[in-house]
Amino acid sequence: MEQLVFAFLDESADNIYYLDLDTGEVRLVHRELEDLRDLTDEIEFDRDRFLYIPRPDAKKGKEDLREYIDTIDDAKVQTLLELAWEGPFALSGFKKILKDKLGSCDDLERFLERRTMIRIKQWLSANCIEIDA
Repeated sequence: MEQLVFAFLDESADNIYYLDLDTGEVRLVHRELEDLRDLTDEIEFDRDRFLYIPRPDAKKGKEDLREYIDTIDDAKVQTLLELAWEGPFALSGFKKILKDKLGSCDDLERFLERRTMIRIKQWLSANCIEIDA
């Protein structure tokens, strides 16, 4: 699950992930991997074994940040987060504000991870994959 969360949150344009349905392993495809050719051949050869992991949905990520603001009790911090939410780099703005004003962004990280876990479970279910979690 930890690998799936990482893959679901990775916004790097160069990284593509596949779930190996036989082993449960998350496989990274990146142009600078030494075994890239072998890996892509393996994925192409056995398409039923590998499931493409979708890229992060920026709109849903932005919605998550909007909902996170409502969990904050401090009105001043809420106001700052609302301003950051309007910017082009909302997540990094949130993290900076939370570290500066509250000393940590751990609550935000846990909040986003819970949201990602929900999406992962929905994605797995939509692909007829059952998990023990």
